[in-house]
Amino acid sequence: MGGDQFDAPVRDVSRAERDGGGLSRQIFTMMGLKNAKSTEPGPHAALCEARDPEGYYMVRHAWAVHGVPFEGLKQAMERLKKKMPEKGWRIVKYGPDISPAKTLELIADSTGKKFSVAVHLLDERRKGRESRIAVSLASTCHEVTAGKTVTEQ
Repeated sequence: MGGDQFDAPVRDVSRAERDGGGLSRQIFTMMGLKNAKSTEPGPHAALCEARDPEGYYMVRHAWAVHGVPFEGLKQAMERLKKKMPEKGWRIVKYGPDISPAKTLELIADSTGKKFSVAVHLLDERRKGRESRIAVSLASTCHEVTAGKTVTEQ
């Protein structure tokens, strides 16, 4: 999905950011990881390529889950694969990515909210670091409501 440049729906920036936050919370909940920690900050309006930066935007939210053993993170990925379609997500890809590490990747589109998500299971055990699940949520491009700009919320 990621942003159809020619058909940008009109949408209030703060509402789109709230939708992004809600979808991120939904994804975190579906992971089912008790005692996991997640990073901040929250969703934010970002530039929409090849569009007027004051009139068009997309919402991005990059975050990670950590503080859980690797096996727990692996199980969380399986839970996402199973539960996301039940919550209105269409799984586009599930399997190793194209990196040399062949990182487990899940890519899905929200069928109702015009968001896509890429989820990666990062195994950092050999590097002596904490493994994590990295989540990158992004909306399609939106046009701001009449009389407003991206910076005027």
